[in-house]
Amino acid sequence: MVMLVKTTPLFFLLLAVTAILLIAGCTQQQQVQTPSTPGQTTMPASDTVQVTASTLGNILVDAKGMTLYYFANDVPASGASSCTGQCAVIWPVFSAGAIQVSSPLSTADFGTITRADGTSQTTYHGWPLYYFQGDAKPGDVTGENVQKIWFVIKPGENVLVAHTPALGLYLTDGAGNTLYTFTKDSSGTSACTGACLAKWPAFGAATVSAPSVLDPSGFSAVSRADGVNQTAWMGRPLYYYAGDTKPGDVNGQGFNNLWYVANVSGTIPVVTTMPATVPATASTSLSSGGGGY
Repeated sequence: MVMLVKTTPLFFLLLAVTAILLIAGCTQQQQVQTPSTPGQTTMPASDTVQVTASTLGNILVDAKGMTLYYFANDVPASGASSCTGQCAVIWPVFSAGAIQVSSPLSTADFGTITRADGTSQTTYHGWPLYYFQGDAKPGDVTGENVQKIWFVIKPGENVLVAHTPALGLYLTDGAGNTLYTFTKDSSGTSACTGACLAKWPAFGAATVSAPSVLDPSGFSAVSRADGVNQTAWMGRPLYYYAGDTKPGDVNGQGFNNLWYVANVSGTIPVVTTMPATVPATASTSLSSGGGGY
């Protein structure tokens, strides 16, 4: 015997409400799991700094999606900002207070400095962070390469550009440690081996992430007989200097008239003297071995 269930208007109403709730739940779940921009990582709305996709690749933005920048004149981890007065009007400081981030970012990479005027500023890998007054909406990156000294900050960036009036634009690693070139090298080949390499460690990156002012095709891998991983810029192998102890140091500049900061143009600057910051004994103590290193 087939039992008939009597349906009522209330039954149909409850059925419709249940269907709406199920559809809404599925839609909401789909929105959370699917980034709105290809390649973009979805972050909780409460994150103070986020990673988002842009025309320049993945970049750092604030909670509202406004782009964050670094200033090549700053010295990372120095606890100070070089942008004051009218500069700070055009490039307002970013100050987030307590940092909350999601992968691939880590709270350990962020810090806070106290500026000369007593206000706070957030840093990333020691670099003070800024907005650009010319950015009108989330996603704008109009401050990139302004005056060739302002750049968007990217997660995992391992080559950056620094600037001083004396040296111009030169390359550093992501933490601001100066990179050098050796005039005895030939294109794509290093002449610095053995004891030389102990004093001038090779800089190597499997994949280079750098500001747009540096053409990605300008970076290449160096083929070394000792198997050491090394990266070249414009064909010139890149090195650190053992005499540099902190970001911003350029103690290797002009060393023995053979070692120079890695110029953005890839050329060797016409400098024939040691910087005043290098101890008088440095040339003797670090150049033993007769190899010019």
